[in-house]
Amino acid sequence: MQYRSILVQVDNAYGAKARVQAAVRLAIEHDATLTGAFLKSEATPAYLVAEGIVTSAEAVDAFFQDREAEAAKCNDEARLLFEQAISSTGINASWHTLNGVSHDHIVNYARRHDLTILPRNMKVAPGEADLSADKVAMASGGPVLILPEAGYPPTFGRKILVAWKDSRESARALRDAWPFLAAAEEVHFVTAIQDGARQLDEVMQRHLREHGCSTSRLIIDRDTDVPTGEVIRRHIDLLGADMIVMGLYGRSRLQEFVLGGVSKDMLGHMTMPVLTSH
Repeated sequence: MQYRSILVQVDNAYGAKARVQAAVRLAIEHDATLTGAFLKSEATPAYLVAEGIVTSAEAVDAFFQDREAEAAKCNDEARLLFEQAISSTGINASWHTLNGVSHDHIVNYARRHDLTILPRNMKVAPGEADLSADKVAMASGGPVLILPEAGYPPTFGRKILVAWKDSRESARALRDAWPFLAAAEEVHFVTAIQDGARQLDEVMQRHLREHGCSTSRLIIDRDTDVPTGEVIRRHIDLLGADMIVMGLYGRSRLQEFVLGGVSKDMLGHMTMPVLTSH
């Protein structure tokens, strides 16, 4: 199983170069097409339309010209970074500038790719606005690889920790992660429960072997005095894991974009790549 199309968000923020390099590595490994996406703000600042504000037409035109020029400059810089990374690789790549006024456009693009690679918070140029990767992961219906700004090995994915719970979300994340799991040297399932089986059941073990994961093992942490997120982070250190696979959980169906406690905790304390899906 391979990812045949990969989407990566590119900006001028710290960490963008490493993110693009990771996307290029994965595109080469999977013989995938690569799409670079830049997020541009097309919203009118609220203060320009605020009640009682009187602004001349010339001033408004000058403002939007300056804003467009700034966005174009940021787009060109991000595109240059992307094109330099793919030069001489032979990757079939394309570049798209998306409206970043909401999550809708990047979500739609994510739905049209096998794997989406994002930072935790995506910068929208110009300005200080940003979009969150977890909302894309909750809405896209596919795997989203969220990368921290820095501090992770360029060859991440050798030792993978699967934050496991016998649930729909965990099962979905497992399926979405098969290309990583099959290539990993070690795969460890970590679950925080008080009682239950001491190893993966026979059907699950066969399921993993069928996808090339022959050495996977289950680690049960029965310490109920600490939050689940802390339990997972503890085993990351113990195992020397360089990547996490986890399902994203929402608080309720009525709040599908609101993360549950464990998901919010893990993404809020990211120290390494996290492959998520919902």
